[in-house]
Amino acid sequence: MRICLLAGLTCCVLAACTEKDTTDDSGTTTGSDGGATNDGGNSGDGGQTGDGGQTGDGGKTGDGGGTTSGWTVSSHPCGGNRTDALWMDDGNSGFVGCGTTTKGLGLYQTTDAGLTWSSVSTDPTGFLETFRVMHVVRAGDGKLYVSGTNTANSYRVMSTSGTAGSTLSLAAEFEAGSYTWNSFSVGSFARTDAGFAVAESLTGTGIVYRTSDDGDWQDGYGWWLDYTSYGFQVLDMAEDNGNVYGCGSTISQPPVVFIPGKGKGDGLNWQAVQLANGLSEYSGEMWSIDASNGHIVVGGVNQDRDVGMVYVSGSDLTNPDDWTSVDASTWYPDDSTWVRGVCRSDTTVVAVGELSARSLGMILRSDDGGTTWSDVTAGLELAAKDAGLATLPPLSRCQVLDDGSVVVAGADDLFASYHG
Repeated sequence: MRICLLAGLTCCVLAACTEKDTTDDSGTTTGSDGGATNDGGNSGDGGQTGDGGQTGDGGKTGDGGGTTSGWTVSSHPCGGNRTDALWMDDGNSGFVGCGTTTKGLGLYQTTDAGLTWSSVSTDPTGFLETFRVMHVVRAGDGKLYVSGTNTANSYRVMSTSGTAGSTLSLAAEFEAGSYTWNSFSVGSFARTDAGFAVAESLTGTGIVYRTSDDGDWQDGYGWWLDYTSYGFQVLDMAEDNGNVYGCGSTISQPPVVFIPGKGKGDGLNWQAVQLANGLSEYSGEMWSIDASNGHIVVGGVNQDRDVGMVYVSGSDLTNPDDWTSVDASTWYPDDSTWVRGVCRSDTTVVAVGELSARSLGMILRSDDGGTTWSDVTAGLELAAKDAGLATLPPLSRCQVLDDGSVVVAGADDLFASYHG
């Protein structure tokens, strides 16, 4: 395993790097079903379960935002201590889902780069107003997939070809069944261009897949038996070039990434790759994953040291020694940290998270594919203050758009975009 330190420095082998202990007051516990659940109610891919909450306030309008150092800061309708359901089709149009925290229901849209938001119009009317949205992604077929749980019925994954500002005609993709293996709420969803699709449980080890759009959903439980008898919980998934990748698992297990290609036919053929081994092994979850052109980034937390971690793949995805790790204590040696979300497009790689004991946001960026990194939090902090915020709240989701701009979302309904 290579360890990456400050931007501009080369990577060093583990034995040559110094680790500093920190303390985190936001550890995770294991839910009754074996799922990872943090103290704010996080489960599945970083989504949170709550009390059912009220719907968002519809046409919530940001204050126009603060613009500093290329960042524009505004707000979205889904309050709470994190935001995980975020998807932007471009720099102006996109969606945010309420339900990954204790407040709110429904899907909201923007057509002006996040300055204003409104509840989506759907056919059937009002269908998503009772939906706890945990994950939103537009797949290669052009459809937007909205995942989570509908509090009024059994639907868990819906799709639409519509875009922000239009009426979204909805179709059901996955409906909870009457058996344990297909009755879960969905934490994240992924689909390849060939129609192979996977939906994973928000709070446990349940997982289903289908091999085509018109195929039946099949039970994927137990795919991990070549690696462990306890099971792996998938916390997030990403699709890239016809492959579905995943990451996990729980507080009591080492960090793992799930790589396709083990050769078990057309089902869930993941290989579990443990990212921390030997003297560097620790217990901790990988909460977020993204992939671009065959290159992967995952992020999470080293629970033993209370330090946020990022891993970037090399040429051999199944060889842990070919992954580069980034340790957030490089920039924050005296703080407990947590990486909540990661994103990438080509060589631009971003990781967002928090100084967990102080409930402050952080953002790290690499422009060379993860070889060197910089802490770019200061610019976003200034923009947040220009927007009237006392501090930068914790960040939990990011997306690198095709034009190189970056969008982030987090606690206290923060939304920000960077066009540097």
